[in-house]
Amino acid sequence: MENLKNIRNFVIIAHIDHGKSTLADRLLEATGTVEARRMKPQYLDQLELERERGITIKMAPVRMLYKYPAQMVADDTQISADNEKFLYGDLTYKIRGAAFEVWNKIGPGFRESIYQKSLEAELKKQGIDFVTQPTLKIEYENKAVGDYRPDLVIDDKVLVELKALPFIGDTEKKQVWSYLKGSSYKLALLINFGPKKVEVERIVYDSVRNLRSSASYPRSSAQIEYILNLIDTPGHSDFSYEVSRALAAVEGAVLLVDATKGIQAQTLSNFRAARKAGLKIIGAVNKIDLLHTQTNADGTPSLALTASRGGQTNAELNRMINELAGLIGCQAKEILLVSGKTGRGVKELLETIVEKVPPPNYADQRGLNAQPRLDGESRRADQRGNNPRKLVSSPRESAAPSRALIFDSLYDDHKGIIAFIRIFYGGLKAGDEVKLLATNTKCKIKEIGYFTPQLKSSEGIFEGEIGYIATGIKEPALVKIGDTIFANPREISTRNNANIIGEVSRISSQSLASCALPGYKEPAPVIFVSLYPDGETQFEDLKKAFERLRLTDSALMFEPDSSEALGRGLKVGFLGQLHFEIATSRLEREFGLQFMASFPSTAYRVKTKGKFTTIKDPNDFPDDADEVFQPMMRVEVFSPPEYLSQILSIKENFHMEIFEIKNLGNNVIIEAEMPLAELVRNFDDKIKSLSSGYASFSYEVSGESPAKVEKLEIMVNDEPVSALTRIVFKDEAESEGRTTVERLKELLPKQQFTQAIQAKVRGRIIARETIAAMRKDVTGYLYGGDRTRKMKLWKKQKRGKEKLKGMSRVVVPTEVFRDLLKK
Repeated sequence: MENLKNIRNFVIIAHIDHGKSTLADRLLEATGTVEARRMKPQYLDQLELERERGITIKMAPVRMLYKYPAQMVADDTQISADNEKFLYGDLTYKIRGAAFEVWNKIGPGFRESIYQKSLEAELKKQGIDFVTQPTLKIEYENKAVGDYRPDLVIDDKVLVELKALPFIGDTEKKQVWSYLKGSSYKLALLINFGPKKVEVERIVYDSVRNLRSSASYPRSSAQIEYILNLIDTPGHSDFSYEVSRALAAVEGAVLLVDATKGIQAQTLSNFRAARKAGLKIIGAVNKIDLLHTQTNADGTPSLALTASRGGQTNAELNRMINELAGLIGCQAKEILLVSGKTGRGVKELLETIVEKVPPPNYADQRGLNAQPRLDGESRRADQRGNNPRKLVSSPRESAAPSRALIFDSLYDDHKGIIAFIRIFYGGLKAGDEVKLLATNTKCKIKEIGYFTPQLKSSEGIFEGEIGYIATGIKEPALVKIGDTIFANPREISTRNNANIIGEVSRISSQSLASCALPGYKEPAPVIFVSLYPDGETQFEDLKKAFERLRLTDSALMFEPDSSEALGRGLKVGFLGQLHFEIATSRLEREFGLQFMASFPSTAYRVKTKGKFTTIKDPNDFPDDADEVFQPMMRVEVFSPPEYLSQILSIKENFHMEIFEIKNLGNNVIIEAEMPLAELVRNFDDKIKSLSSGYASFSYEVSGESPAKVEKLEIMVNDEPVSALTRIVFKDEAESEGRTTVERLKELLPKQQFTQAIQAKVRGRIIARETIAAMRKDVTGYLYGGDRTRKMKLWKKQKRGKEKLKGMSRVVVPTEVFRDLLKK
């Protein structure tokens, strides 16, 4: 049982590629959550796809223990390997920062001596004391047995060995460890300026001996241990639902901005979501390892960017900090400067999280009705004002059952469905009987615990904490993201708890959304794609895989579908193009499935004979529609001003309606509205291409508008191919149809008969290509003689091919579908 005052729940939010996961790595290091020997880049990104693409796809919770103030207590006689990693932490970060600064300035390919001189110059500039190549005595049983000359000894605490090798091997590590063993020092840094990056290895010799006194390692007996529950979130707009679920489970957010790029589209979108959820927002500028120290006119040091798009000056950096402060509504001095690469500023960030993020507040959680939690703004209005938040002790002994929220889940073959939960009232322990409100399912908790970030079992978790429960449920449909869990459901049915019965009855009669936290409503799919089994994969395999995948990706929606050419399949709804690519890649890798995908489409509302219907499948689109309404999206494009004209030049191609163009620092913001269908036509790629990769955009569905669209059908030998049918704009129907038939002509194999490939709109053929039949030389054996003999054989061959064409049916190979549907 933990003190609520010592719990901090927070998320890291930012635009894609602004360094969230790398900063999370430094937090794990600084709090000792992950041992140094087990640490790897983007530690919380567990999916193989996340590491390949360098982006976060799934939210990742982790529990960290942090002692505040950030000073560790040293044992007088022995220091464990876990505690040793904190030895001279601040000094280590400064040395690492200096090494990265050298690398950023001169790069790879130089001799070791060049890097040593450069590092010495950087250390002097930062005011760090060091000695170059001092002679150290190697001792054995308190007797000098030899000498050792390290490259640097910094602040008489840390040995530094420099290398310029392709990589650091075990030989180099063992050598430095041996030097430590024979000297009186405890810590060494092995720094390698390799061909691609700087490697910094911390080597600690943990012998049983007293730690030499150090100003950076004071003793402290008045320390408080805090539980920091961090949720790392995705940055791409397609995964905004992941972010919204994380925001509803915490009280604070670290809003991260890349020092070289500034505020971008998803920065603003995530900020609005965090503010709407009523969170305490802490601003931070990341990647300051790309900054260098310069001296102002008054002699004070300041920071400026060394490498960026336009070579930003110190004034531009300050303006960016002021913009972030203005966005959040705080003073510029409250914006933290951090580096996820070197660890600089991480200590200050942890202290700020403890000081500013409020502990879990349960003043609004006394009743069973979860509706007060829905109003996040009013719930935390006092947080943004001058009134301090009130902390109410949790009434564990009250008659009301414990309550928790499911914000994510995964499937385990042995434990069943594992639900990721946030406790809002009471507590849970292994063996408790719980009830899932949405599906009215009861189960007994097989295991309970928290994230380290691996699953670690415990006796129980309580109010304000984030953890998991193993439900033992094997049916994915019974566990829903956003569902509310009640403990001890037997108490609810007792006559003694009449008030509770009434409240539970009211909850049960409401929809799931009224009991869930803000943002926990079913996400509306943006694009729809039909998936069909291919190869050895069967339909049941595909369906079962999607049910499992939906446990970890609750934004997926699917329903049965069928095609004459491709058989049974699933019509699947995704939140965007990237979401579609990631989900299908996971099906291939995690479940080993083979399948084909149709053209992406959106849903249209169609009026026919006075009746409105929603059309998701292009094959169901009527030719005689009276009116058609298409979904629209509100778009915010962030771009440097020099690319504004190029971006505006494509507004007609993507049917954009520009509302407003405004400035935000060094960027311009283009506010526009466009059909949602344009999202699947490589709008993102086009924006990036026109702006040399510097522009970004965010979007949200904004309603609907009348649409001038038609159904484009592709036919082979007068037979429509349903998987290639799609909805297109009227002014683009002919070009789309011609492009498709030309591409099919290249991909379809020849047959013994002629194949006609046609594009049809409203019964009218708008494009056609013909694949000639394969022909055998039936006159090859003739030599000389009358020509009529050859003509007779040719006519016989032609009659045979016409007969074959009438009897045969062209089947489009799956490889052709796959190649045709590639972007």
